[in-house]
Amino acid sequence: MNEIFSPKADQLQKNLATLNAKLAQSILRPNDTEIRSLIDSRRLCLAQLQSYRIAQNQTKLNTAANQITNFEIDNFINVWCSRIKSASENSATFEDETFCNQFLDYALPKIWHFDNDIVVVISPPSTKIVDVLKHRKQKNIVVFAEGDAAQPVLKSLAMIKNVHLCKSISDLERTFALLQAPAKQVIKISCTTEALKTEEAISEAINAGKRTRFENTRTAARFGHSWATNVAKNLPVIEEAKNIHELSVKGVDDAVIVASGPSLNKNVDQLCKIQDRVFIVTALRSLPVLHEAGIEPDLVIQLDAEDDDVAKQLSFDNQYQIKNFLFELVVNPGFLNIPAKQKVWSLAQHFFDVHQHFGTMPTPWSVPSVSIYALCLCRALKFKNIVFIGQDLAANGQKQYADGATNLLPAHAKMSMFHIEVPGFYGKPVMTRNSFEYQIRRCSELAKNWCQMQPDLNLVNATEGGAFIEGFNHMSLKSFSETRNLYDISTDKKVEFNNISPISNDDLKNYIRRTIETLNSMIDIASSVIKLDRQKEKTRGLNKKIQRTVTKFQSLNKTTSLMLIAMQDQISQVIGTSEKGQNVSTFAQFFEQAKKVAAELRMAFRGSR
Repeated sequence: MNEIFSPKADQLQKNLATLNAKLAQSILRPNDTEIRSLIDSRRLCLAQLQSYRIAQNQTKLNTAANQITNFEIDNFINVWCSRIKSASENSATFEDETFCNQFLDYALPKIWHFDNDIVVVISPPSTKIVDVLKHRKQKNIVVFAEGDAAQPVLKSLAMIKNVHLCKSISDLERTFALLQAPAKQVIKISCTTEALKTEEAISEAINAGKRTRFENTRTAARFGHSWATNVAKNLPVIEEAKNIHELSVKGVDDAVIVASGPSLNKNVDQLCKIQDRVFIVTALRSLPVLHEAGIEPDLVIQLDAEDDDVAKQLSFDNQYQIKNFLFELVVNPGFLNIPAKQKVWSLAQHFFDVHQHFGTMPTPWSVPSVSIYALCLCRALKFKNIVFIGQDLAANGQKQYADGATNLLPAHAKMSMFHIEVPGFYGKPVMTRNSFEYQIRRCSELAKNWCQMQPDLNLVNATEGGAFIEGFNHMSLKSFSETRNLYDISTDKKVEFNNISPISNDDLKNYIRRTIETLNSMIDIASSVIKLDRQKEKTRGLNKKIQRTVTKFQSLNKTTSLMLIAMQDQISQVIGTSEKGQNVSTFAQFFEQAKKVAAELRMAFRGSR
């Protein structure tokens, strides 16, 4: 979103020309501090030009921009930034400020956006390299440090804004999945030779996190408006429902996650025999199949902000015996009408202001599928054995779902979409589609990372069909039950909720009132920007006034996550990551849509009171 409000290309080109001229003068009277500042400013200017080019869908910067960078300046910068190569070995320490600066001179790319690009510092011996990076206006810094010896350094960095601390590979992956910045470029700085041994694992975790963020962002661009609107409508439920962090399970060591793939029909009878000895989690879609087999799951999960026709297919007379119904607040309000003995809510980290106001904790994972959500939840609940059934993630003939499962296929989920070949459960290739392929890959990545940290964790794919999931043990549910002796043991399974301070009606009313006031202000500011931008005679003073007004809008945006999420599609268009192409290109177009979205959110909140 920043780039639409940045100086236009002509101004950036002027800035670049000025920086080059100052650097040319610095060659004659070198001053390290001055030169370093100019080169860093030049890095940022080139990055802004590049972002502007992408946002405007231009294949090249114009000729003037290309001519600005000349051989003499580039050669000088290359030589000056390479001085670290001739540094004395005695001074090569990341506890020395001069060395840190010279190392960064060399390590930072020629084009570098200090706000959007990410530096990963691996095993720093002190805070010095982070201090130097912050001084050079690097916004996002990820510090990765394993082991007890690194904890004092992490502790001293804990309160520094935009410094993200990671104590494990899984922490690193999760950080990159949840970073607000898109992490267009990432550089790694290994502060010890020992750190080099883990670089491959670190790179894999970073890439996995970036892939997750991309998928999440793409999903948010598609559903963000629905998510934000639904949260506004559903918010009152948190007064009576339990929070996911209150959930605890005692008396059993094994969890079975039930998906609604075609192979589910093979396993329901077997699951019925052991249902009292395992913790059963299922997607709402699978509930009719389990009910028909006489199975009462311990937890039913619904995450999607899809049409409530799925809910309407399920009877509201409580025939399905839902003990505990867990839902993200982003779900269609129709799902909240489904009766359950206990309703449980959760909300992702992206809705930061909701959690901040009510003092609640977000779900520590952000995933697009019920099965992966349940997998992460079961691990968080400390189950030693976690089993998938019905997790086909592939087509079985012309079937995508088990017989009896709630089956409302969207248009994009037709069989023609199954065009990707992957290894199958039984060794032969099977066909899957893009979203399923992502889930297969994601499950494999989680398995690899978790089992490295927790060797006694046993992940089992007992689907008996569909795709092979690397990192999981593949066996039938019957074989797993026999191995665990589940037929003969007795258990005292208890699904409980710990006491957490309930959310009061006054707290709820205060949040809704405050958010409506913020939305009113955003509507007023958007109207002002539109009016100013449409004035034909634009003077320099008027442009500054527009910029000041936009800054006010951005400041308000930081106080409510709902607008950021609701406008994710428009924002992705602005920064050039939208799959729909460039539909937003001016102040007026963007703020017309912002005004409309804010009004819709305001209406949703008013309806929830």
